[in-house]
Amino acid sequence: MLAEQLRWSIGLDGPLDFLVLGDGAFRRSASVRPHGCTQDLPSGSLIPIACHARDAELFVCSPELAFLQICQIVDTTEAIYFGMCACSDFRFDPFAQGGVVYRAEGLHSIASLRSMGAFLDSAKGIRGVKRARSSLVHVCEHARSPKECALGMLFCLPSRLGGFDLGQLSFNEGVRVFDGRDRWGRPKCITRYPDIVIRSKTCKGERRVVFVDYDPVSTHAGDEKALLDSRRRNDIATIRDASHFSITSDDAGSFDYLEMLADRIRRVLGRRARPLLRGSKDSASNREVLRSAREQRHLLWSRFVVKSFDSVIYDMR
Repeated sequence: MLAEQLRWSIGLDGPLDFLVLGDGAFRRSASVRPHGCTQDLPSGSLIPIACHARDAELFVCSPELAFLQICQIVDTTEAIYFGMCACSDFRFDPFAQGGVVYRAEGLHSIASLRSMGAFLDSAKGIRGVKRARSSLVHVCEHARSPKECALGMLFCLPSRLGGFDLGQLSFNEGVRVFDGRDRWGRPKCITRYPDIVIRSKTCKGERRVVFVDYDPVSTHAGDEKALLDSRRRNDIATIRDASHFSITSDDAGSFDYLEMLADRIRRVLGRRARPLLRGSKDSASNREVLRSAREQRHLLWSRFVVKSFDSVIYDMR
């Protein structure tokens, strides 16, 4: 009965997952899924929320604890993906175009790299900490959609994790572009926010940068959006020594195209192809290395880029 009240209290349709602290027997049912925890949790692990049940106190796991729990049951790439979503600038809204909305200026993400790191420092000895730490190294903040997270992973994760290893990743970094002159003849600037920013150094040490925008059909269809996208591309084109690429929904659905695009970005950045090889790339051993790297990239693409966030969650069940 209490479980049903709690499910109603938080508007949950499916089974209620809850954490049981300490030893003890508990039962699973169609409506509840208990998870035992016998270790001491760090301060700030649980957050109190309102509850309609008079004789119960209701707490939810903090985003940092939820990330640690996720790391107990997923692999490293999944942990990176969920870490990026937790440290993002979007929230889910089933009534919005594309299913997500951007958090307004001044509203913080539910977690950050700093809060994650501090929590893991105080969670020594808890299962999942090792994977959480190794994953956090590759997590990047401020993505504005799950697809941005997935594309950023594909382009910038190391080859061993299924990425093209193109360089240093950042999301939605503000760049100032020329926007004409004011009434007194002084130059004006506006700020643009490319979805994905990739930085790298050439073999000679020259720093280069590439901007990538993801323009899905769900939020970029129609003549008005096409006009705004065209003007945005023209704005970014004025930035000196920076190349700009756009990816549509159809582009993201083609691994072969993304593979070709990644190679173009690599050439613009003046970066050597990864994985680095010794000797001829036509040798049997190097052909196997390249085949394995391509399989890893295709797997990452098929797990995260092609699928929606809900589908990624469903595949974990």
